[in-house]
Amino acid sequence: MRVFPTLLATAALAAVVVSGQSQSSLASENPEVLHEGLLKVSLTDFISGKYSLSYERVIGPWATAELTVTGIGMTTSDYSYTVAQPVYYGWDSFYPNLPADLDLEMSGWEVQGAVRKYGWVDDGVPDGFYASAFLMLGATTLHADERIRPVAFDPDTVTWEPGAFLDEIDHTLDVKKWGFGLTVGYQWLTDSGLGLDAFVGPMFRGVTRTYLMEGYSPSEARDIVRQRIQRHYWLSPGPSEHYYGNTGPWFTGGLRVSLAF
Repeated sequence: MRVFPTLLATAALAAVVVSGQSQSSLASENPEVLHEGLLKVSLTDFISGKYSLSYERVIGPWATAELTVTGIGMTTSDYSYTVAQPVYYGWDSFYPNLPADLDLEMSGWEVQGAVRKYGWVDDGVPDGFYASAFLMLGATTLHADERIRPVAFDPDTVTWEPGAFLDEIDHTLDVKKWGFGLTVGYQWLTDSGLGLDAFVGPMFRGVTRTYLMEGYSPSEARDIVRQRIQRHYWLSPGPSEHYYGNTGPWFTGGLRVSLAF
């Protein structure tokens, strides 16, 4: 799988970053600590409806610990002109589509803890290249409201395709996630304490989903919702991750703005 070469490359780069500590230590056994703590806000998570606040704290000459708390909140909508396809006979048949609108409300949380090891530093820790190992845990709830628009058609010339599901798929989706991984990154700090933190790396995550839909069992609701959404709607990045993301290899990365103190 592609994730394994990526994991090996990240681990190799992490080893290079950490090995840089021994080279830097020739100049200074204990590098200067520029700031004891930093607060950070993500500049990329908001695309998925996430709002993250991180706190990084120096815990050793070359090491820091970081805690990230994320709130999830997003309201989005989409539409489809072809929820069910009609079958028609002859060119003179009336050929309607069945349009629908889908509104989604998403809320939840995530918590992530990480330990960083700095290799090459510029003016001092925590300013420079680092490797990080992290654990994460989170839960998200999505409420979906679908509205099928009324259409007029001639029942003598038009029939709906066999198996077409014409009821609205109003449902609730509960998602629970956990994961762990490695990242490599670079943190750049200015004299004023403002800075940027960029990182990327592979991870493994576990995802469990529970679909709740009136009149159906969770497994029936899962099959109905998946078929409708995957075939007829284009979801934004936030809900898409929760409906389509699977257990297994994944990637993480981001860009944060930091304020040191």
